[in-house]
Amino acid sequence: MPAATSLRRYVRHQSVWLADDGWGVELIDQTALPAQCLVRRLASVGDVLGAIVGGVARGPGLVAVLAGYGLALAARRDPDIVPVMTAWHALATIDPRCPRLRGVLDRMREVLDVTPKIDRADRAYMEADAIATEELAANLAIGRHAMGLLRRVGAGGGDGKPQTVLLASEPGWLSSVGWGAASSGLFLAQEQVDLRRATGGVLGEDIAPPQVVTIGPLTTWEMMEAGIPHSPCTLEEAVDLVQRGVVERLFVAALRANARGDVLAQAGTADLARAAKSSGAPLHVCLPASAINWQGLGPAAIAAPGLDILSLPLVSGFITDRGPVVAEADALLDRFPDHEPLSLGDMPAANDA
Repeated sequence: MPAATSLRRYVRHQSVWLADDGWGVELIDQTALPAQCLVRRLASVGDVLGAIVGGVARGPGLVAVLAGYGLALAARRDPDIVPVMTAWHALATIDPRCPRLRGVLDRMREVLDVTPKIDRADRAYMEADAIATEELAANLAIGRHAMGLLRRVGAGGGDGKPQTVLLASEPGWLSSVGWGAASSGLFLAQEQVDLRRATGGVLGEDIAPPQVVTIGPLTTWEMMEAGIPHSPCTLEEAVDLVQRGVVERLFVAALRANARGDVLAQAGTADLARAAKSSGAPLHVCLPASAINWQGLGPAAIAAPGLDILSLPLVSGFITDRGPVVAEADALLDRFPDHEPLSLGDMPAANDA
């Protein structure tokens, strides 16, 4: 993989972008954090695969968008459909059960199949850019919907004292194109605080920011980078805080979910969810529509080794890019009627891809 480049194109809360030459892909190297922030340049589909396998790029949102750019890089090198589809199959093996990845790859294939060879590379970049923009917008929309909950947290229990939220997501915007599903509400709230300070109280909302507890070094780095006061802790410490009733709300980023509301999350999240259920602390799952397997109606459709499944009863509610959704069977299907699942009789045997 090419050596790290400068931070000249670094954009706050954004982890991947096109280079100045308009075709190379640059992203923040997660393996270098939190010690230093380095940017890596990817110039081929092999570089994209190497970045994902090597941990430079982690997170289903980021991996899916990189797959789109990987096909664009492949088409730039050789626009013939055979090598492009060879790249498609290599990228598809990364995580065959990931709805985000498969959704991006299928969308790119549909476009490239009908694009003349001479235009294929340009069209691939256009589509990959559109996918990245939509991913960014979805996370930002989730953050805007989450701010209402953060306002309630900041107001405390009627005494005006800020309460505590637990950000159980490792990492946040680093694992997506930007903003991060579970953390974008905090970033937006902090920007309101920063704006109010910078303008002497003329602009920005006067909201007491909540006390934030984070799990994991990358999430902690993201909070430091944004200037958000926080307290890092281990998973065991976080579970203890929740059990003792210190935490008022938990925000979790879903790796993926099925149409019934079962959620795949990072290892250890199930322990947090059970502690939250016992203590009465709401657990909010931040979930873009692209992360939902609409043809998967059971936990097996989203399961992955080493990760936790949160069953619907452990979830207090979803925060989606279309707004909050109650944690009830078929509530996601009702909110997204344009994503009609196949009937059980029509489902193919391999419906998890």
